[in-house]
Amino acid sequence: MFRSACVSVALSVLVGTGLMISPTAMAQERWAFIDVVGAPGDGEEALENALSNQFLNRGFTVTMTPAAQAYEIQGMVRLFPAGRGEETIRIDWTVFGPEGLRLGNVTQTNVIPKGSLNRHWGAAAEAAASAAVQDIMQYISQ
Repeated sequence: MFRSACVSVALSVLVGTGLMISPTAMAQERWAFIDVVGAPGDGEEALENALSNQFLNRGFTVTMTPAAQAYEIQGMVRLFPAGRGEETIRIDWTVFGPEGLRLGNVTQTNVIPKGSLNRHWGAAAEAAASAAVQDIMQYISQ
């Protein structure tokens, strides 16, 4: 339903402007949906936005809701005690293909000052997304 509505709207806009798009070009468009859970502070939104930007820079259309033609990247953030004044952050990214099949996993870990991500992630989200996208793209058809 979502896909056909988007295609109908896109075609209506194109026809209304006199522009045409080939079915081949539409089939080659790549879509991604990114969802992150478990992050403290603004981490869920910050990681979703940072990884979305990485995908946009690679020519993907990023959806705000799951879509039939989209790759789905699910992020799970967990924190563990590491030592005096430190904690270990672990981000597990699971990549699903448009057909819903799990294509693979990417895991990131780092030791950080305890509580340093309890509010704003900022550059930490950008760094995590930049590092993760390299490995995530291994599972996505080029």
